[in-house]
Amino acid sequence: MSSKTSIVTSANSCGQPQPIRPAGNSPGSNRYAREPLMCSIPSSVSRRSALIVAAMAAVALGCGWAGTSKATISGGFSNSGNWVLNGNSTFVPFISGGDLTLTTGQNGENTSAWYTTQQDVGASWTANFTWQVSVPSNPPADGFMFVVQGAGTSALGGGGGSKGYENPAPTGFTDVSPSVGMGVELFGTPSGGGLDLGINGQFASDVGLPAASTLNLQTDANPINFTISYYAPAHAISVSAVDSTNSADSLTYTTYGPTSSLGLLGPPGINVANTLGSNSAYVGFTGATGGFNMEQDFTNFSFANSAPTIAPPPSTPAYILTARSPVALTAGSFNADNVVENTVSLTSSAIPSNVATPVGSFNTFYEAGLSVGGTVQSGGLPTSHQFVSQADGVTTFQLQHYTNTNNVLHLNSGGITSGTMTLSTPTAFTTLAILAVSTNAGSNTGGTVTLNFANGQTVTTDYGAPDWFSNTSGTTPDGNRFAIALAGIGRIAVTNSSVSGLPNEPDLYETVLNLADLGVNGGGTVNMSGHVLDSLTFNLNPSTFSTDIFSVSGSAVPEPAPLVVLASGTVGILFLRRRKLKYSGKC
Repeated sequence: MSSKTSIVTSANSCGQPQPIRPAGNSPGSNRYAREPLMCSIPSSVSRRSALIVAAMAAVALGCGWAGTSKATISGGFSNSGNWVLNGNSTFVPFISGGDLTLTTGQNGENTSAWYTTQQDVGASWTANFTWQVSVPSNPPADGFMFVVQGAGTSALGGGGGSKGYENPAPTGFTDVSPSVGMGVELFGTPSGGGLDLGINGQFASDVGLPAASTLNLQTDANPINFTISYYAPAHAISVSAVDSTNSADSLTYTTYGPTSSLGLLGPPGINVANTLGSNSAYVGFTGATGGFNMEQDFTNFSFANSAPTIAPPPSTPAYILTARSPVALTAGSFNADNVVENTVSLTSSAIPSNVATPVGSFNTFYEAGLSVGGTVQSGGLPTSHQFVSQADGVTTFQLQHYTNTNNVLHLNSGGITSGTMTLSTPTAFTTLAILAVSTNAGSNTGGTVTLNFANGQTVTTDYGAPDWFSNTSGTTPDGNRFAIALAGIGRIAVTNSSVSGLPNEPDLYETVLNLADLGVNGGGTVNMSGHVLDSLTFNLNPSTFSTDIFSVSGSAVPEPAPLVVLASGTVGILFLRRRKLKYSGKC
């Protein structure tokens, strides 16, 4: 949902209109912050003095600040003009009296209904609605999906078990993709029906009914109240369904996503924003009947950004889901150019030595958009030089510019086996994340890293850097977790410019270090959280041919609030007292 640009006013506790302005001007932002409450001040007071009083009022006197505003859909289906309805030659869904009829009691329907304004789906959200089945065949079929998607308001999949979401050829429809969906399947499921999880127009898993469920979806003719929530920090989706006339009949289910062959540091979750490629998406429903049928009616729909209480699995330490930002490193932290930039146009011949050097025996990395023989290659490292790790969804890595003389720290068994990355600004951290990969290595290999602190202390632990074709995740001997941060980037041969490895390889790996509990050399703990870090010294594993370290990110320890603000407020108070001015209102 696009950010608002108009200024809205509301009354403050001083009885004056209070301006509310956008907090930042980033595209798609819908967060707003209220300016400090400011009681009326005589015009003789300078603007600077007034601002001092405003800061003082907010900090010292505790005048309020507004929270954030989020996108919201309410009112159910009362306004049919807010919805786009799609169907086939057999049936098109309709809205009447606040009721959405998605399918009717006839065979061969596939339908969808999309709210016309995109919503913020990257943050946590909750959707509520009531679903009721009537005039079902025996057995009833098929079901529905609640979907957040970036395909547009005409998105529609096939009929039958596809539930208007998937596209089994040759229906002539398309997968609803990119998307994430959760819904109900009644036909061909175990007794009672079941739940389906969908990603990018494909059913990622057929859940069936949760073990503790007392709700029979196939036979319950009462309206059923659904709550579907997404908890962004844990990438978790939860479903709750309760019979509106008998609360004892209910089900609850939480998914952290389908099991991933790539492996994750945290739960194998569904990062909605990453899946869609955007924080904004259309929300709505798909449904279908097949050789059997039923009428499906929906009421009481709402969608709002909220913070549902979905905890990550107990096996996932809380520090894994801590947001981490790029750590600025000095230019001397990098010693090799191992990335071919896309500004060069290659033919099927050797890559010039001044463009990039081999990572392994004959291959190296390249930037997305690189042209070889006039053909733009798939894969490649991001042109933005920055990405969010798929290993946890909360770590942002910053890569060096590919045109730099040096853009990685390269360690090689036949050359440099140790190197130091130095922080541009020494900083205290609670967690660190290392982005690295090896060649001619095993699936659970890495090296050691020594953290050098400003107080002279050092701590040595290990990091994971498996072979770039390993497709693996795991835990180092010291207990540090590693997993794939960026997958399927491809590699290019320096001898003939041929690209290989796609679509699944090579990969870059993230290792998370928890400074409060480092497993030093396989035993004991050292709490270095909050100590100022100067540099990191990396050492090559003796059994590894080469390792590249691309980037380091971390969660910095928040600095204490400076006293200068309060001091400024005090100066403002003294200034106003000397002028013998007084407020016309009172906070």
